Amino acid sequence: MDKFSLAGILLIGSLMAFTDTPQQIRVLIDESIRTGQLLATAGDLRSMSTMLDVHYFRHGRYPRADRFESWLTANFKENQLKKLSVDHWGRPYRYADTNGTAYTLRSLGEDGVEGTADDMKVTGP
Repeated sequence: MDKFSLAGILLIGSLMAFTDTPQQIRVLIDESIRTGQLLATAGDLRSMSTMLDVHYFRHGRYPRADRFESWLTANFKENQLKKLSVDHWGRPYRYADTNGTAYTLRSLGEDGVEGTADDMKVTGP
């Protein structure tokens, strides 16, 4: 028996030790998805923040809020998996600028409610 077969048997045996295996597996999968959404959204915010700063250095101002979506399209390659202007929960990123001298970019997180603990935000400069 090779080590991959043995590992598979051990994994199945470990999972069967749980009294409610399907529910525990579902919880594990849901937590993994949630963690992936958090990490991917944080990565998007960081990438957009970096490109916003590049825009500022090139043009002397941050993009206007009413042009944010077109700015995203011009500066990022379109992703076939999701629209650029939405976070990984499918909600629009919120972008605001202060007369081109500062910006706030946020995701409302999993609950979609502003001002709660799961919100994610970057500001510049």
